[in-house]
Amino acid sequence: MARRVTIIGFVLLLLLAAGLVLTYLPRARLQANMTASRNNLRELALFAAHHSRPEPSRDTSKLPTEIPAGTVFLVNVPPENRLSWVVTVLPLMDQRKNPVVDLFPRIDQQLPWTAGPNQQAGRARLPALLCPENPPAPLADGAAVTSYVGIGGIGPGAAGLPPGSPRSGAFRYDGPTPFGQVTDGLSQTLLFGETRADVGPWLRGGPSTVRGLDDAPGAPALIGGQFGGYFPSGANFALCDGSVRPFSVNTTPQVLLGLATIAGKESDPLPGE
Repeated sequence: MARRVTIIGFVLLLLLAAGLVLTYLPRARLQANMTASRNNLRELALFAAHHSRPEPSRDTSKLPTEIPAGTVFLVNVPPENRLSWVVTVLPLMDQRKNPVVDLFPRIDQQLPWTAGPNQQAGRARLPALLCPENPPAPLADGAAVTSYVGIGGIGPGAAGLPPGSPRSGAFRYDGPTPFGQVTDGLSQTLLFGETRADVGPWLRGGPSTVRGLDDAPGAPALIGGQFGGYFPSGANFALCDGSVRPFSVNTTPQVLLGLATIAGKESDPLPGE
């Protein structure tokens, strides 16, 4: 009888332990992936902020002065056919995690994204650009994608606007954005966001890697629609000062739209304006 009681107690203990594992292990995994995604965003923000440090002297006393252009500019080539901002920061990525040493020389910055050599290079998977919670698969043509996109302002065409526009954001297709033009302040301006919506090739310019927040009537929700989608709590964004903030699904559109522009608060447009 005592032996039977011992066996039953042991089985109950195993069931209890299994229940605890099944309850807390997914939570721990989710929390770890949230932290990893925020670290990816933080590194990208720092890469973007430090791309302009002089080479090869690496004068660390010289502070960065601008946010890189959203594309590698080519005359008479539309943004969606150019190379993306990723090419600019690629040499700064962690070589232990990303194949940048062999990859960067294979990219011809004098040719559009559609060129054969660039198409081949764009098949390389870059872990720094993928949310670890559910990394998106390559596209049907083999192009590797990114979970993180630059913020171009408000509206689908915002990244093509001049920096003086009240709807302009940190990233512009045709040129860099000097820090001095970010009148909201670097800590109050969105730089990158995580998204599962319409993920595109990391090497391709245009909406694949830089997007404006769509405030048109009937547009998908900013968080949980246009941005985020990996974590149930909301979406992570990097700001121009290199910090990363989580925004819950309850964040109002006005907050995101205000942070999406480089203009001062008084000129931030409200939804639909």
